[in-house]
Parts: sequence; structure tokens; C-alpha cells
Amino acid sequence: MINKANLKKRLAFAGVAIPVALVILTSRLSLSAFALRLFGIPAESVPAIYPGQVLALTVVLLGAYEYMKMLSAANKINAFWLGYVWILLINVADLINGHPLPNTLSNGALLVIAAFEAFCFGKDAQFGRWKRMSLFFCGTIFLSIAAACLINLYRVPVQSLFNNELIFLKGLKYWNFGYLDIVIIITATFMCDSAAYFVGSTVGKHHFSAISPNKTIEGSVAGLVAAVAVMSIGWMFVRNPRYPMMLGPILGALIGVTAQVGDLLASLIKRYFHVKDASHIIPGHGGILDRFDSLFFTAPVLYLFAWLFIKWTT
Repeated sequence: MINKANLKKRLAFAGVAIPVALVILTSRLSLSAFALRLFGIPAESVPAIYPGQVLALTVVLLGAYEYMKMLSAANKINAFWLGYVWILLINVADLINGHPLPNTLSNGALLVIAAFEAFCFGKDAQFGRWKRMSLFFCGTIFLSIAAACLINLYRVPVQSLFNNELIFLKGLKYWNFGYLDIVIIITATFMCDSAAYFVGSTVGKHHFSAISPNKTIEGSVAGLVAAVAVMSIGWMFVRNPRYPMMLGPILGALIGVTAQVGDLLASLIKRYFHVKDASHIIPGHGGILDRFDSLFFTAPVLYLFAWLFIKWTT
């Protein structure tokens, strides 16, 4: 059954968040160029940093706060705040350089940080130092990968699949919508979640996962269909003419599957820590990890797919 009070909160939040997010995600304003001009520095000295990239990093940092809070509940004395610092520094360096740091360097630094935290603060850890270190390392690197891939949705290779320059609307002039492909990707991911939730709550009868007992086969199929439909329609408007129409439904299917895997992954994390919601920061949704879990998993898979697809077709 659908919780009507919760549904009202979701709709109210969406009414405010969607227009704001649309403006931020599609903006082509370079924050770095704007800041540099204030000091009379040539804007070309630093790559463009878009509002959508800053928003992505902010959302992931909030998700990291939720994860570290859950981890801290069983480990009162800790230095898990180092995880925020690492995610922030690694991804700010990515934004400033225009590309990620080498994995050997960044992952090695996190390994050292996780070991330091466990050895210095984990003497009385409830789960033991190795488990504490593993939980800290895995959660932090997952969120950092999510941040890096969300940031890189604005770059090659993902942008190579799309053509965002001009969209023609009947009866109007040409309008530049900026990064409309990112809006479509996010919409497909969220529509997958919403369709799975509503269909599963109303007609779902066949449960398919012990990780999340509320997940049903009917809801899962509805989520997959919604993602394919949104991505297929969106692909007609923003696709790179070099690539076939069939790639749209393929991307939709990829989103429909991976979004639900991400949702199950977040459920697995919350079940491990014995919490229902990661937090209550978003009205009607819970926390960042409750609302953006699917996107955090979908973005890395899409980035990997785009990289492989471009490599194989050029």
C-alpha cells in the first residue's frame, strides 16, 4: 500500500527540487571562469567547472555523511571524517585538472588513510579493526567513484554519445538546453525507481529479494520499462547522429537494471547497519542514500559503457 502522507511529501519536494535541479544541471555557466575573471586571471587557465558538477559532488558528500554516521554508531571513537576530506580533495583535484587523478595514487592514498584510522582509533572496535577498515574503505571508495562518474557525465566519453547543441521546438526558435542528456539520464533513473515503487506498492505480489522484502517482480519490470521508455524517447532528441536509434533502448535497459541493483545495494547497507532510512534530510524520501542510491550505481556503469562503446566503435 502507498503511504498517502509520504506521497504528499514526495510530491511537494519534487515540485520545488525539479525546477531548481533542471536549471543547475543544464547550466553551461563555467564557475571557474567566472571566479577567475573576478581576479583578472585568464579563464582558459582552468577547465570549465559547471554548476551540475558542483551539485553532484555536494550530493555525494551528503551521502558520505550519512554512511559515516551509520558506521560511527558502532564505532564511537573514530576519524571517519577523513573519508569526507579524501572524497572532497580527490574530486576537487579532478575538477581543477579536468580529469581524474591516477587510480593508483588516489586509491593508494585511501588505503593508507583507512589503515591509519583503523590502527589509531580502532582498538575497541565492535567489529574488529579489519572489518572496520573494510567498511570504511569500501563505503568511501564507492561514494568517490560515484562522485567522479557523475562529474564526468559532463565530459568525454559520455558526451560523445550525445548532441546537446541545439534542440528545435515547433513554433519557437532554436533553444540551447545545455546538458539535456544528463537530465534524461537522471530522469530515466528516477522514473525507474518511481515506477517500481508505485507498481510494486499497488499490484506487486511476487517478491524476489530477501535484501528488500518490499521489492516485487511486477515493480522491477515496471521500473525497467519506464527507464527504457524515457531513454528511448530522449535519445531521439539528443543522440549523436553517428550512432543508431537502437542505442537509446539499450541505454534505457542498462539504466533500468543498474538502477535497481543500486537500490538493492543501498538496502543491503542499511540492513547491515539496522536502519530503515539513511537520514531524514529529504522529505518523503529519507536520506541521500535512499533517494540517490540508484544514480550512484548507474553513473559508473554508464561511464564504463560509454568508454567501452567509444573504444570499440572508433
